[in-house]
Amino acid sequence: MITKQRHNLMLEMIRDKKTVSISQLAKELGISNVTARRDVEFLEKQSKNVIRIRGGAEWKADLPDYSTKDLNDRFQQQYEKNRSEKQQIAQKASSLIKQNESVIIDAGSTTFHLAQSLDSQKRITAFLTAVNIAEALEEKENITKVLMGGIFRSRTTTIVSSVLKDSLSTLYADKVFIGVSGVSLEKGFTCHDLLEVEVKRMLAHSAREVYWLADSSKINSIASFQALDLESHHTIITDDKVESSILEQLQRRVNVMIAERR
Repeated sequence: MITKQRHNLMLEMIRDKKTVSISQLAKELGISNVTARRDVEFLEKQSKNVIRIRGGAEWKADLPDYSTKDLNDRFQQQYEKNRSEKQQIAQKASSLIKQNESVIIDAGSTTFHLAQSLDSQKRITAFLTAVNIAEALEEKENITKVLMGGIFRSRTTTIVSSVLKDSLSTLYADKVFIGVSGVSLEKGFTCHDLLEVEVKRMLAHSAREVYWLADSSKINSIASFQALDLESHHTIITDDKVESSILEQLQRRVNVMIAERR
């Protein structure tokens, strides 16, 4: 059965590319050709925009698509914003993960792109703090998925509460990838949600290597709540649109990786 998240992602790919092959869909989504072909058949029945063609699918424009109305609208808006830059960052982050490593993946739209980008051939263990990211990894059978316990917040698809904090306190992974709403020289790493602040603080102490994923729109920006100050042993992965003067100042305080354009 096609998941809502994969359903949504496949629709977006077909819409963006106008015409896409089964093999392209399978590669991008980390699924088999058989599964991709079956999903296209399902989408054709559910969406007036999708038409099956020989070896692929085609987008029929200018028709409203009501099939995604039940998805999390707030997350969808974040997912679409600066999508190209987030994909660059996700690819860079994914390339850092080695065979047999354990990683923690935080909630967020950029970390969701990371989940999509993970190499399905690598055997890794992924500890997750968001339900939709667990769904994004569903078809990647070599990845062991551990969904951390706690209270599920449907508005942001995240998991919070003392139960999650207790789990994180006993966990030490190879790498952690944290989503963030703002990065600034004055306030460090900031986010919009007070309940997620403590989770991000604990995440930053739950792995040997700490990576903050922030597209250029979040650099030199301050959100409502401070999670952590800039730390010299932490790394920010961002895109190549950061203003050079800001980038130079950041590099004096924290490691910065620039994700190249695909």
